[in-house]
Amino acid sequence: MLLGQKKRIYFYILLIAGLASVWFGDRSGVLPLRGNVDNNDIFKAPTTAPLTNFVDGNLAEDSRPTKFARPSDQFERELRQLAASGSSGLPDDVAPTNAPSAQTPTPAAVATPQTERSSEPPPLDPSDGRNIFSGLEQGEGSQVTDILPGVVARGAGGLGGAAVAPIDTPTTGRGWVGGQARGYTMLYAMQPQARPVVEANVQALLGARVRQPYIGVLIDGTFGRDFGYLKEIIKRLSTDNRDLKLVLYLSNGPTMRKWNVTPIDQHIFAGISPEEFRNQIRRNVTLRAEFLAVVLQAKDLFQYNASLSPGNTNTAIVMLEDNLDVVAYKSMRDIAVEQLGSLAGFMRNPCVGCYDSISDDNTLGDPREEHTLERFQILKAGDAYSLDGVGFRYPSGEGTGVSSTDLAEYINDGMRRKLSHFGLWRHDWQGVKDEVVNRRPEERAYVASSQDQQAFEIDMLRTGLIPEATPEPDSAESPM
Repeated sequence: MLLGQKKRIYFYILLIAGLASVWFGDRSGVLPLRGNVDNNDIFKAPTTAPLTNFVDGNLAEDSRPTKFARPSDQFERELRQLAASGSSGLPDDVAPTNAPSAQTPTPAAVATPQTERSSEPPPLDPSDGRNIFSGLEQGEGSQVTDILPGVVARGAGGLGGAAVAPIDTPTTGRGWVGGQARGYTMLYAMQPQARPVVEANVQALLGARVRQPYIGVLIDGTFGRDFGYLKEIIKRLSTDNRDLKLVLYLSNGPTMRKWNVTPIDQHIFAGISPEEFRNQIRRNVTLRAEFLAVVLQAKDLFQYNASLSPGNTNTAIVMLEDNLDVVAYKSMRDIAVEQLGSLAGFMRNPCVGCYDSISDDNTLGDPREEHTLERFQILKAGDAYSLDGVGFRYPSGEGTGVSSTDLAEYINDGMRRKLSHFGLWRHDWQGVKDEVVNRRPEERAYVASSQDQQAFEIDMLRTGLIPEATPEPDSAESPM
């Protein structure tokens, strides 16, 4: 038993050390990840998932001029002996791995009584690698600050977040509605400069009294890594018997398409082209380890979300608006499945025609999430839609994107199609300006919704949803 404990401890040390080298290596100069690697060096695979990246006993070569050296036979044997999970392997067969896909909520579930939420999630197990990034880029959150009229942020201590103080909203007295998850594609949720936008989004979503709120968040580092604040958002959106649908995007396809011109470089896979990525994610130990590190963080967030309510659901999307072919999609999906298991369903978010003719939209049976109006008509039950990249205009005409009238029509059509969720998004919220494409996130101006705009958003979040039945009051006379 003692020997087994030592092996486990040794394995976790290797795991944490390996992932630390993946995360910081090319930034510190100690171990270049995609640069010159001396053939005498040994790149030690940091976790169990890349073990089968060895093709016919040899580490597959990088397509770049330099190569990763092959791990030592002894190290490879030790990792194989210590591995706790199965291998994903080189995906010669692109049949989908047996793992759950995202489920569509049914209207019948709206009126289902919910069990009482636990006030605190169970303690994290420090041995499974989920805390590898804990503490990174946490906000200060040390004082009370007015960030919007009617929205008060209070410090969240170590979480570095802000919470909306209870206020009167135009929805006071409205009943609960459900039947489809509704909310915001807030890719920017962890970006410090976007905090006022996030708070306005959360306030509107709470005020809408939607039984199944939805948020979609990019966690690859593009918009920061304030996971403590994100957990606070998750907790707030799980109150009052809400069933939060948490969608996490694990990597950034749009920025990858501009790999050689974008100044955004703080995310994983920065500086690698879609063509190279599609080929290398199948077998390159370094790329797979980088992706695994993000999957482990997603696992922590998904477990936290699930711990707050039995009705909360999780969905993983391996790449936002991806540039993948079916083989690359399966490679990324398999890495995620090994760690997430049944904890999360999967969706694919393809971006057909956004880069080249090689990328495809084969979902391997998973539901799809689309972000363009041209693709809305292909959506079917269980799929999803987000206005990310499209946007919408308010009744006053402010903004860019679909008109307020068309927005309501798309939402109602999504309800008829039984989409699993519908997400609102605006250019101003993400600091996107047409004249400055892909400005670094910390340099952007994020414009939060006014109270009048929030009132319109609340109306849209509730559009077409099914009112919950109000329990009849007890008519029995009280004893004298």
